[in-house]
Amino acid sequence: MNGSALQLTLREMQRHFRDPRTLGILAVAAVVLGLAGPFGSFETMAVLPRLAYWAATVVVTYAAGFFVSALADRLVTGKRPFWLRLPAMVVPTSIVVTLVVTLFNAIAFGAEQVGVGAFLLLSGQCLAVSSAVVAVMLLLETKDGSVAQAAAEAPAPVLERVPLAQRGRLLALVVEDHYVDIVTDRGKTLVLMRLADAVRETGGVAGLQIHRSHWVARDAVVKAHRTEGKVLLELSNGMRLPVSRGYMAGVRDAGLA
Repeated sequence: MNGSALQLTLREMQRHFRDPRTLGILAVAAVVLGLAGPFGSFETMAVLPRLAYWAATVVVTYAAGFFVSALADRLVTGKRPFWLRLPAMVVPTSIVVTLVVTLFNAIAFGAEQVGVGAFLLLSGQCLAVSSAVVAVMLLLETKDGSVAQAAAEAPAPVLERVPLAQRGRLLALVVEDHYVDIVTDRGKTLVLMRLADAVRETGGVAGLQIHRSHWVARDAVVKAHRTEGKVLLELSNGMRLPVSRGYMAGVRDAGLA
């Protein structure tokens, strides 16, 4: 498995579950399902066990589904068209969600209640729900993220200071005396300028400052290392940059450490 894709998916998932909107939606869904008691749970479970069952089901299936669909999108589909991304994300997601719900049903209702017929019916239901959820996510991403995507795909203005042979994906900005080392996936270029000015010229590249002398692109970070109380971020080119205490909160909030 691609370690970089796994790391990026875990960070994306961490950021997603830190969003109060995500937690609020999950809480509302759990309460509504727990009180309504669909799929026979109203008749077979008391209110508190039913609420606990649906809370666990909603949170775990959503987390598992989000992780699997996001990882599949990175490993298999990337920026391919909607009609290719949808099945590649839905199939593994529905399989994992079906297995999770089957396990929960076996615990809540007993293994004897989970037969072949029930499993096949559940598989179809999970496939339908997964298809709807992933389709909505992709459509919203296409609609609401179009401007951000266009900005992200536009070359960062700071790269105009880099020779053509070294222009590539922006990874980091590193201060060297009175110069800034512009680091791309094709090499490095020293430019006489201030770090603050270089950061302003990163354009639509999502990144953050991790030290008074270092800025990194989020997608360039593949791993965090902790040694002797210090945190180092490893980039996709193998470079390791230290995180200073003053910037640690922002790095944690970004899910990079």
